Amino acid sequence: MSDDPVRSAASTPEALHAIIVDAFNRGDVDAFLAAHEEDASVVVPPGGTYAHGLAEIRAATAPIISLRPHMTSVVYKTLRSNELALTHANWDLDGTAPDGTRTQLSGTGTIVSRRGPDGTWRIVLDDPQSGAVAAAARVIYGRTGSQAVDMPVPGAHRVQEPYPDPDPDPDQA
Repeated sequence: MSDDPVRSAASTPEALHAIIVDAFNRGDVDAFLAAHEEDASVVVPPGGTYAHGLAEIRAATAPIISLRPHMTSVVYKTLRSNELALTHANWDLDGTAPDGTRTQLSGTGTIVSRRGPDGTWRIVLDDPQSGAVAAAARVIYGRTGSQAVDMPVPGAHRVQEPYPDPDPDPDQA
């Protein structure tokens, strides 16, 4: 690894997002995998493929990373507790396949990371489309903001959104 902070091991949970962006932009699957723990789990867009462990993550992400797409990411929230962190970021990706087919993806994602004994952070769980799931739940159940969402599952299960919706629907107000 170089001394470049983007290509170095992550010294903060937020730095993992910069490492991901750099790996995608350079088409470097190995750099992307190095940001993950051995038994990490990732949801891979656009189809939501679930990959567990570095071999599965490589197989699932290599096709899109190999396009060397232009990617950007902005971390907008971090929650830390000792050796664990939860980060949320908005991201955009734009690439072109060898046959000329354009690939454009974007989302709001969530990463759970862990600080190792050496002080560096690695990804444990990564769902780059977690914001889409939350938005779909708001549409399906007709609730926004900090209102509770009643989920159709057995038992007394409720999901409480702890933060106000940044784009409230004026018809729901």
